[in-house]
Amino acid sequence: MVVLELILGGVGLRIFDQPAQAASGGLDRDVLSRGKCLQALAALRHTKWFQARALGLHSCVVIIRILRDLCQRVPTWSPLSPWAMELLAEKVISSVPGQVQLSPGDALRRVMEAVASGLLLPGGPGLGDPCEKDSPDASVALTSQQREDLTCSAQYALRFLGMDPLPAPQKVFRRDRSARKRRRSGGEQEGSESDTGKMVKTEGGEASSENPVK
Repeated sequence: MVVLELILGGVGLRIFDQPAQAASGGLDRDVLSRGKCLQALAALRHTKWFQARALGLHSCVVIIRILRDLCQRVPTWSPLSPWAMELLAEKVISSVPGQVQLSPGDALRRVMEAVASGLLLPGGPGLGDPCEKDSPDASVALTSQQREDLTCSAQYALRFLGMDPLPAPQKVFRRDRSARKRRRSGGEQEGSESDTGKMVKTEGGEASSENPVK
């Protein structure tokens, strides 16, 4: 570090090198990192935004918890940051026409529909960050492949959410084998009785049956 020293009472100007720690009096170790400070301020803004917008929104907190669990269980969703997740849930649920309160199931289906429609794809609307200047995309850290995987996963989950539930299984009663045997034996007897009637030709050329008249 170059330090300029002006000597009063003299005519000359002396220039010499001095270590940065000596010049600052050893205070550099006590100064916080600029990046850490900016991250702390951003987290504070996110907390205030969550309390003002998402906390009072119906089913929003439940959907955020479901998405967090989804990010932990499914590797495809793990690249999605918690802040982008909160923005996604709030923006989708708050955009319901007429401010209709959605149930958690309908809200989750609406979130999946938004992602499946290409919200996170390159060139899509993205997730504008309301806590930053010029509203940059909160999902900017995602790669193109990760965006496509998230879209495909949402489309796959949407197929299951849109399917009708399977009907309740009905009890199947097994028929007794003895009943089957009785039915078969009864059918054979009826067939044998029907076969006893034979057509006999008489002398007049007319056919008559030998079945006895009951």
